[in-house]
Amino acid sequence: MTRIITSTVVLTIIPLLTLGCQPYVNIPPQEKDTASHNPNGRTVRTVLALAVQATLDDGGITGPVQIMFPEDTDKLTYAQIISAIGDQAVSPFEEDVTPVVGIVYAKGVRIRAARAEVDVARPAGQGMDQLVTVYLSWKPLSGWHADRVHTWRGVSTVESDTFTTTRP
Repeated sequence: MTRIITSTVVLTIIPLLTLGCQPYVNIPPQEKDTASHNPNGRTVRTVLALAVQATLDDGGITGPVQIMFPEDTDKLTYAQIISAIGDQAVSPFEEDVTPVVGIVYAKGVRIRAARAEVDVARPAGQGMDQLVTVYLSWKPLSGWHADRVHTWRGVSTVESDTFTTTRP
């Protein structure tokens, strides 16, 4: 009888702990929020890698691009995310300047438990950038997935020359 009660309690607690461990993140910080603002956390790294890859795939961007992440992202986080994306991604910290077709800049991250949104500026051609939001979700057993990419129409675009294509 004790085994049945113990098993029931354990099977009840595990899903609750899994749901409770999901983060609440705002990058950049919002006024008076209690969320995490750390761009170097494990969940943020995973979400950023998936969002940038979805942005590249959706935009048909096949050439190498320099990847920029939110302020305070450390070199180790850059290395891990760029490694996850693959050869198409170029770090701003690389010694050799690799010719790139543009800059992909992950500007904002919002994570609410099993849902996430990442705002990304990507090259749209003719020296202009395009703002997109990548919507992601987390599912038990399979983890994070990019669900869709929303391209914002009518949002002011930014000229690419406002960003540097060499090391900061």
